[in-house]
Amino acid sequence: MYFSAKFAIMKKTIYLLLSFVLIITGCNEKTDFILKGQISGLLSDTLIVYYQLPEYKTDTIICKNGAFEYTFSPDTTTVFTLIYNGTELVPIFAEKNQNVKVEGTVTDFTIKGQGENKLMNEIISLLRNTPKESVMHTVDSLINANNYSFTNLYLIDNYYTRQENPDFNHLKKLIEKQSGIIKDTPYIMDLQTKINTNTNRSQTLHTMYGKDREGKSIKWPTNRDNYILIDFWASWHPESVAAQDSLTDVIKALRKENFLVFSISLDLDKEAWLKASDRDTTQWYQVCDFRGWNNSIVKSHNIQTLPTNLLLDKNKRVIARNIRGKELIDKVKTLIQEDKEIEKKKAERKRKKQL
Repeated sequence: MYFSAKFAIMKKTIYLLLSFVLIITGCNEKTDFILKGQISGLLSDTLIVYYQLPEYKTDTIICKNGAFEYTFSPDTTTVFTLIYNGTELVPIFAEKNQNVKVEGTVTDFTIKGQGENKLMNEIISLLRNTPKESVMHTVDSLINANNYSFTNLYLIDNYYTRQENPDFNHLKKLIEKQSGIIKDTPYIMDLQTKINTNTNRSQTLHTMYGKDREGKSIKWPTNRDNYILIDFWASWHPESVAAQDSLTDVIKALRKENFLVFSISLDLDKEAWLKASDRDTTQWYQVCDFRGWNNSIVKSHNIQTLPTNLLLDKNKRVIARNIRGKELIDKVKTLIQEDKEIEKKKAERKRKKQL
């Protein structure tokens, strides 16, 4: 009896010790995701981290001689893209207790990792070596074969939705074959909404959304005689910033005309936007809603790349896309001159009727 009781106490003590060890081990469980990289040929020491899942946000990585390390603790599967000098380099898929390495040059790199990152590297390598005429067939095959994989977000976005005139019917068929986990991502849900409304997508921009630098809501001006340029840009995208700079000459050339510019930023960081958007006049409006690619105008008018612009006529109807510099100046001046000729003829007809 004595030994039975003593054995029971020892058994309970061992059980408690084992439980304590398991608790301590659980507390020390590694949850960090670590991304290491060595990219040669970088002319800048800054990489932009653009998060797409589970939420849209941005971060920065500072490189030293092309080398960098980026660490965080993801709560769930996290998808982000590394952007250098406005160009998307590579999508990364982050999970807890995972290590990924990116090596190579800006135009030729490898992703070393497991799971989705290993698959992404295999896909990129395969597509690089696929003849141009066979690329889309290969992309379709990859999307259908890996309908459970987050790599499909990259393939659908890069090879379909970023086209100026996407084949929405084909996209719909591809999405229908995806697993529930892919269909439930914010990106695919937004894309499905766009597909469903595409046939009714208006080429008229009825409403302006966003706020100016002072936080005031932006509305269309009461003057209905203006031609309007909608310019899409972001402080983290050098090429679109340069396009913004070039608008200074356009504004000067058209300062006496009925012409306005609305620069819509895709920034998520307010401070970065304010620092880069110092041009704000009665003829040039700076606008941002800090929703990035989720901006309603961006989504409704299928803006997929930066820089992009839309020229609107007096009825807010899109009449030109990606028109810049002298071509833009000449176009607006011609339109305004045509309007003057029409008004002149109307006045002449009215005068004759009164005789």
